[in-house]
Amino acid sequence: MTDRYVEAIKLLASDRTVERLGGIYALERIMRDSPKDHLTVVEVLASFIREHTLMATDEEEPLQTDHHPTEPVQAALTVLGRRPIAHEPFRIDLRGTDLRGADLKQARLDRVRLGSARMDGSDLTEARLEDAWLQETRLEGVWLDRAYLSAANLRAANLRGASLVDANLTQAKLIGTDLSTAIGCTAEQIQAAAVLDESTRLPAVE
Repeated sequence: MTDRYVEAIKLLASDRTVERLGGIYALERIMRDSPKDHLTVVEVLASFIREHTLMATDEEEPLQTDHHPTEPVQAALTVLGRRPIAHEPFRIDLRGTDLRGADLKQARLDRVRLGSARMDGSDLTEARLEDAWLQETRLEGVWLDRAYLSAANLRAANLRGASLVDANLTQAKLIGTDLSTAIGCTAEQIQAAAVLDESTRLPAVE
């Protein structure tokens, strides 16, 4: 198992996309074959994503519909999102990352730290984001249909144009959250949230 891990790390450090992909999927196999290596692999993949997703410096840069993560970054996100269920004493740290246009449908990202990340245009349909830290996260135009955001911290997050059809916002923190042009957001969803204040920008709900 140690030899497999060392070889996977070598591939992950390669400049060739195909070898990076091989390293990512090798780490996934190790994580599934060796539960004791689960935490190490999760931290390595999160570190890889952070290293290869430099944040855009212009906060006012408009949403680019054709922006997507590189193939290796998307693969690492996919592997993290479908990792085996195990006790994880830490939160996956993806703060400040640029994940615009990422495909995270049905991803298991509960308790993840995504503060100040850019996720504009990402697909988070049916994603598990319970107790996630999403403070000041750019979520403009994301798909969050049927996503689970119970107890998520969305303080000052930007959800303009986001689709929230049947999203679960139970006990979510919405202080300063911009939902002004969110799609499919109902009064029941807002009422289920834990806390909001005068700085919360709500859509016209039915």
